[in-house]
Amino acid sequence: EALRAQSPDAARQAFATRAALLKQAGVSVNFGIVADVTADPSSFIADRILGTDPAASSARAAAAVSGEHGTVLSTLKHFPGHGETDADSHLVVPTTPTTRAEWEARDLPSFRAGVDAGAEVVMFGHLIYSGVDALPASLSPTWHRILADEVGFHGVTITDDLRMLQDTALPQYQDAGENAVQAIAAGNTMVLDVIPTGSDPGAMIDAVVAAVQSGRIPPAQIDADARALLVLRHSIALKE
Repeated sequence: EALRAQSPDAARQAFATRAALLKQAGVSVNFGIVADVTADPSSFIADRILGTDPAASSARAAAAVSGEHGTVLSTLKHFPGHGETDADSHLVVPTTPTTRAEWEARDLPSFRAGVDAGAEVVMFGHLIYSGVDALPASLSPTWHRILADEVGFHGVTITDDLRMLQDTALPQYQDAGENAVQAIAAGNTMVLDVIPTGSDPGAMIDAVVAAVQSGRIPPAQIDADARALLVLRHSIALKE
């Protein structure tokens, strides 16, 4: 909220300070640039956004990336934009009827600004834009194509915490391995699993391996993802 009331340069300075602290702690990638935009104070994401309109959010998202540049790698989230719904994706899979045209006008600009500023990673949110695709964006090939074709981002992508899908208690998301397979098949370079007690990341790995062996996930895609991650790791090394 404090940054929303200040200039984009204040956001740049704040994120530069944060980046320096992260680097000092040994962290090389910041998952913390919220490019979502909403004017609804009741929205789940309202207290985390950098702007309440596309222009303000775009300016501060770009400034945040600029502030982190050269210190840590920047991640924009939660693509395609969590501001279109007030529901909490830690508890449910939010759904919005927002159309493609409405999304382009309201949510696209801040992600495009962050990408143009040099963000290296984009995180996909677990929310459904029913006017665009019936799947959550994190599992949607359609939204991954939009990110590449319309936003112009061809870098590393990652899901929000996949455990969140299981926490919704919806039956279609209770298989952690299947969630990981769908996420990789959709186009994510990586999946995020914030490991709680009792979690079994090995099951996710086994499921992805089986999907590659069966041809459900093309081996060429895994090769391309591995190359993208090697390039990302190299860029981290250059900052050290």
